[in-house]
Amino acid sequence: MTDPTTPDLIALATPYALHATTDSERAEIERQLADAPPEVAEAFLAEVRAVHETMAFISAATAVEPPPTMRDRLLATVAQDPVRQLPTKRMNRWGTTVLAAAAVLAVGLAALGVGYAMRPAPTASTAEQIFAAPDVRTVSGDIPGGGKATLVFSHEKDAGVLVMNNVPPPKAGTVYQMWLVGDKGPHSAGTMDAKAVAPSTTAVLPDLGDSQTLAFTVEPGGGSAMPTSPAFAELPLA
Repeated sequence: MTDPTTPDLIALATPYALHATTDSERAEIERQLADAPPEVAEAFLAEVRAVHETMAFISAATAVEPPPTMRDRLLATVAQDPVRQLPTKRMNRWGTTVLAAAAVLAVGLAALGVGYAMRPAPTASTAEQIFAAPDVRTVSGDIPGGGKATLVFSHEKDAGVLVMNNVPPPKAGTVYQMWLVGDKGPHSAGTMDAKAVAPSTTAVLPDLGDSQTLAFTVEPGGGSAMPTSPAFAELPLA
């Protein structure tokens, strides 16, 4: 049995990973983490790692060379504007600015033109809503054969952004099919054929509903109405 504040601590993993807290808030999170049961601390640190990996992936995929005038303009702005002390904000106000910025990066990644048979790449409004939602969560898991899948999602916004990195494509004549699994069983969240699976792939998953798991199976080309093989990977959404 974990402490009643456990969900609150886990929910702080994302702002902690993004350094979206004040020094005092960060110290308080670390104090709670030190006092937390081992399984809670492990879940917290796993979510921190997933956020770091996702942001590193997105940043690398969307990096561009700054214009030559950037340095001069930045120095001129700093010279004209004195350093100001930023106001301290309450912990539950951390999300909007930082995660909206993360959403912009995610949209930039989608703009790379990666083909996807699941859903269209996330629009700015969808991504911003997901990343800025008060219940935003990040889950990540390894894919057998290589690569990793990470889902940033919000049940309140009923959607998520799926990021797949270095996942090998399915064999010829087959597809990867995603399933949102709830109390009424699985329903398809789309398919990816070999052409759709790039070294860096992202897509939006709408209509999470009451789903508790995002599962991945290998299906015949074109997909299936229901899974025909065991799931080779799962991400928890509860």
